[in-house]
Amino acid sequence: TSNDTDNENNGPTKHAEAVLKKIASVKVDHSNYETVSDMAALEGWIEQIIAKGHVAIDTETTGLDNQTADLVGICLAVEPGKACYIPLAHTEGEDDMFGGGKVEGQLDIKVVIGALKPVLEDVSILKILQNAKYDMGILTRYGINLAPFDDTMLLSYAVDGARGNSMDALSEKWLDHNPIAFKHIAGTGKKQLTFDRIEIGEATKY
Repeated sequence: TSNDTDNENNGPTKHAEAVLKKIASVKVDHSNYETVSDMAALEGWIEQIIAKGHVAIDTETTGLDNQTADLVGICLAVEPGKACYIPLAHTEGEDDMFGGGKVEGQLDIKVVIGALKPVLEDVSILKILQNAKYDMGILTRYGINLAPFDDTMLLSYAVDGARGNSMDALSEKWLDHNPIAFKHIAGTGKKQLTFDRIEIGEATKY
């Protein structure tokens, strides 16, 4: 019937296809990614999160074990093509007994956590993550009980099963975009850098 045709043309599948087409058309421009280094900029992003009612979030850390890794920075995005990186614990200098030191121009981690905690725990704001279990484990150790959330990895698993659920695979499949590989900024093997040793500008692009 005509009503059935109208429902098919205006149903959730068509809507999802239209949204995907719009998102995929946004070109990745790393120059649009902002490095947040002062409270005014951070407060601006918090205002955008509240206005949008959602935020994509990712943590950058020193390792793969979320019970021992240290938080190095936080990534936020509120719409396709618009994102920021908040560096918190990048270091410089030789990695030896004398150490290097914290790179200048980074916000205090306790201040940032305190500012983000209300929105990340706000039940009216949806948090979007990839492999949320990892980031939630990190954030819990820093006093943030993140909720509510969607996990793109779990959503992918529900739709397509146990194959191709990594961020890179999803990006290539749905957005026709190849993200920057970690090895391209950190190297490989025994000389691979931990994220705290990555230059902040490169970290922001990543």
